[in-house]
Amino acid sequence: MNAPGSKIRIILQDRNKLIVTALLVIILGIGIFLRFHQLGASGDGNLYYAATVKSMLLSWHNFFFAAFEPGGSLAVDKPPLGFWVQAISAFFLGVNGFALALPNAIAGVLSIFMVYKIVRRPFGPWAALLAAAVMAVMPVAISAERNNTIDGLLVLVLLLAAWTFLQSVHTGKLTWLLLGAFIVGLGFNIKMLQAILPLPAFYAIYFFGSKQKFWKKIFDLARATMILVVVSFSWAVAVDLVPVSERPYVDSTAHNTVMELIFGHNGIERLLTLRQSIGLDSGIIRSLPENPPPSGEPDRQPPASPNGQPPQQGYPPYGEPPEPPGGQYFPGGSMGIGGQQEGKSGSMDFGTAGTLRLFTAPLVGEASWLLPFTLAGLIVQVVVLWKRPFNEKHIALILWITWLLPEAIYFTYSQGLMHAYYLIMMGPPVAGLTAMTGWALWEIVRNRRMVGLSLAFLLAGGTVLFQALELSGTTNAAPWAIGIAVALLLAGLAFGVIGKFQARFATGGFILLMIAMLVAPGLWSAQTTFNTTPNTTLPYAGPATQDWQEMPGAQPDGGNVTENQSLLEYLVANTKPGSYLLATDRAQDSAAYILDTGRPVLTFGGFLGEYQEVTVDQVSVLVHNGQLRFILSSAAQQYQDIFQWVSQNCSSINVKGLSATPGPATGIPGYFQQTTSLYDCGG
Repeated sequence: MNAPGSKIRIILQDRNKLIVTALLVIILGIGIFLRFHQLGASGDGNLYYAATVKSMLLSWHNFFFAAFEPGGSLAVDKPPLGFWVQAISAFFLGVNGFALALPNAIAGVLSIFMVYKIVRRPFGPWAALLAAAVMAVMPVAISAERNNTIDGLLVLVLLLAAWTFLQSVHTGKLTWLLLGAFIVGLGFNIKMLQAILPLPAFYAIYFFGSKQKFWKKIFDLARATMILVVVSFSWAVAVDLVPVSERPYVDSTAHNTVMELIFGHNGIERLLTLRQSIGLDSGIIRSLPENPPPSGEPDRQPPASPNGQPPQQGYPPYGEPPEPPGGQYFPGGSMGIGGQQEGKSGSMDFGTAGTLRLFTAPLVGEASWLLPFTLAGLIVQVVVLWKRPFNEKHIALILWITWLLPEAIYFTYSQGLMHAYYLIMMGPPVAGLTAMTGWALWEIVRNRRMVGLSLAFLLAGGTVLFQALELSGTTNAAPWAIGIAVALLLAGLAFGVIGKFQARFATGGFILLMIAMLVAPGLWSAQTTFNTTPNTTLPYAGPATQDWQEMPGAQPDGGNVTENQSLLEYLVANTKPGSYLLATDRAQDSAAYILDTGRPVLTFGGFLGEYQEVTVDQVSVLVHNGQLRFILSSAAQQYQDIFQWVSQNCSSINVKGLSATPGPATGIPGYFQQTTSLYDCGG
C-alpha cells in the first residue's frame, strides 16, 4: 500500500503537469496569434521572392534551379530549399501572401516548442515555459515569420540541429551527431553561410559534453563535417556542373556559378564590400533618370541617353551616374526603433557599427529587449554552476553562450551589409539564456530567499528601466505598457517582502518579476502584428512608421503593384503569349510584372543591378527570334554595349498614359525605380 505522502506527491505532480501543459498551450496560442493574425493581408511580401515561387511552379526546370522569372533566364540569389517549401504551399493555396508566409509562420510556432523542449531537459518545465514565452514574443521573429523571407525556416532547422547534437551527447550515439550535421546542411541550402553561424556551438557541446575519448570525438566530428559539406554543397555542385546554356544565370555573380554566390555576394562581399558598392556609405542611393514622355499614342523618336552620351554602368563607386534632369537622389540614413528616420550616418535598417548598436535604434527593438537581463545573468549562471559537477546544465550554457556571443559580436561590429530581420538568429539563445538566468536566480532564492529575490528584482528592474527608456515616445501604447511593467515589478517586490515569511508569496513575486520583463517585447510584437502597412521587403519589428512611406513616390507594400498600369496593359496587348513581356534593369523592377502576368521578364542586372547578367548577344538572339520586343529605356541605358545595340536596332517610343512617377519601394530606402520610355525592337 502506498503511503499517504506518496499519493500526495503523485497528485501534486499530476497537477503541476496539468498546469505546465495549460501554460504551454497558452504560450503557443499567443505565438500562433501573433504570427497568424491577418497573415498575408499586407500583400505578397518580398516581391523578388514571391516572383521566384510563382516562376518555380511553372516548370520542374524552374523549380529545381529556383528560377526568378518564368523564362528561366535568372535564378534567385539564394539556395532553393526554403523556396521549395513555399512553392509546395503555393501549389495548394495559390501564390498569395498567406501561402507564401505560411511555412515561415508554422516554423515560428514550432520553434517556440523546440526551445521549450531543449530547455526543459536540463532546467525543468518552469524555465522551459519562460524560454517559450520569450520566443513567442520575440519581435524580430514576429516580423520575419509573418513574411516570405526564409529566416524563420532556417531558425527552426537550426533548433532541430541543436536538439540532435544534444541527443548525441545524452545518448552517446553517433547517429544523432551525423543527423545533426545533415540538418545543418539542409539549413545551408536555405540561406547558405548564415546556417553556419551556430555551428561552433553545436561542435562545442559535443566536444565538451560527449563521454567519448578525445581522438574518438575528433574523428566523429570529422565524419560529421564530411556529411555537412556534402549536403551543404550538393545543390551548388549539381547546378554548377550543368552547362550554362541549359540553366538560369546565377544572380548576383560575375561568373555565373553558385560557388561564387556562396563565397562572394552572400559571403565575403556581404561582409566587406557590398554595402559600399551599392552606395550606402556615401548616403546616396542611385535613382534612375526621369524622362517624362508626352501624352498621346506611341510615338517613335530617336533614342538618346539623358546626357547624350552612353551612360556609365554600375553603382558608386564603380561609376558615379550623372545626375539627369529630374533625377532624384535620397539619403540612405539610419532609422529609429521602429524604423524612424534619424538622419545619422549609417545605412538602411541596421544603423552604424559600434558597441551600443544592439542597444540603440534601429536594432534595439528587434531582439534586444531582454539583453540586459541575459548578459548580466551570465554572471549569475556561472556563479551558480561553478562548483557543481559538469552536467547537462553546463552543456546547455555552452550551447547558448557559444550561439549568442559570436552573433552579438557580428551584429554589433559588422561593417558589411545586413538587415534588421537577420537578428532572428539571436532569438533562440536569448530565449534560452533568459530562462537559464531565471533558473539560476531561483536557485539562489531557494537557498537564500531574500538575497535571491533582491538580485532578481535588481536584474528585472534594470531591464524594465532599459525597456521603458527605449519604449518611451514610440507609440501611444507605451505609457500603458510601461505602467503595467512597473506595476508588476512593484507587485513582485511586495510579494517578495511578504515571501520572507510566507514561501508561496516568494514564488508569486518571482513569477511577477519575470512577467514584467515580457510586457515591452510583447507590446512591440503586438504592434508588429497589427501593423497594416509593413515594409514587406525588409521587415522590421514594431508599429507602422512613415519614414519610407513618405519619401517621394513611395507606396505601401500591399498587393501586386506594377510600375505602371498603362505600360502593363500596352505590353500585354502588343506581345505574344509566352514571349518576354519586356526587359528591365533589376529583378525588383521585374517582380511585380511577373506576379501580375506570370509572363517572362528579362532582367539585365539581377537583383541589385550589380553585374551585367545578360549579354548583348543574348539580347540580339531573343529579339531576332521574336522572343523579346520591348526594353525599358532606363534599363538599356545602364549597360553601354546593350545601349549601343539597342540604339542601332530599336526605336524609342512613348506610351499613352505612361508616367514618370516613381514606382513602389524597391527594398532600399530612398531607391525608387522611375518608369521611362520604351525601346521597341520588333514593331
